[in-house]
Amino acid sequence: MPSEDGSGSAKRGGAYDRLFEAGIEHLHRYVAEHGSSSPPRGVTIDSFLLGAWVDSRRTDYRLGRLSAERVARLESEFPDWRWNVRDAMFETGLAHFRRYVAVHGTSHIRQHEVFDGFPLGQWVTNRRTDYRVGRLSAERIALFENEFPDWQWRKQHAAFAVAFEDGLAHLRRYVAAHGTSNARRRDTIDGFPIGTWVASRRADYRKGRLTVERIRQIESGFPDWRWTVRGRS
Repeated sequence: MPSEDGSGSAKRGGAYDRLFEAGIEHLHRYVAEHGSSSPPRGVTIDSFLLGAWVDSRRTDYRLGRLSAERVARLESEFPDWRWNVRDAMFETGLAHFRRYVAVHGTSHIRQHEVFDGFPLGQWVTNRRTDYRVGRLSAERIALFENEFPDWQWRKQHAAFAVAFEDGLAHLRRYVAAHGTSNARRRDTIDGFPIGTWVASRRADYRKGRLTVERIRQIESGFPDWRWTVRGRS
């Protein structure tokens, strides 16, 4: 390797070497915090343009400008590294989605929700669109279904799942305040119409619209729950 204090090209090579090493260092830091080696393009760490650096390395690879040694280094030091931008974008979203599920305990997310600065709700919506039009590989379909047990492919089902979990959360607060899960129809908690929600779940149960899993969630979460309550209004 040429010396850094030799010719002009050697100096440029030395500067490129230092930039490459700086990129590797910053990318390790990003992975440690975010669990992905595919930062969005605008990401910076300590003023280092990490997202742009990653994009440039992919461009170098595509144009044959990246040495075999550096190709091997990126692939070995970052097991989730992707040369293809679409694959990288998928991995970035997936890493954020895994963290979201770990934090919130559910894969149901509203479309416009942003998580850790990433438009995760839109990413999830796009994956459902890919599935609907046949753009999602069997491998990725299996990943969603196996890794996220409460995953729903249909947006309306997912929206209902979000509303259901929201209702459960409010019912837990209602129980903490009132000592019972059998809210009256007009009762509210923190502005949420918990009585109406409870009545709607009972109606779903009567009409066979409530899944076995949701029945289990309600019955196990609220020991005094009753599917039929008379004389309350």
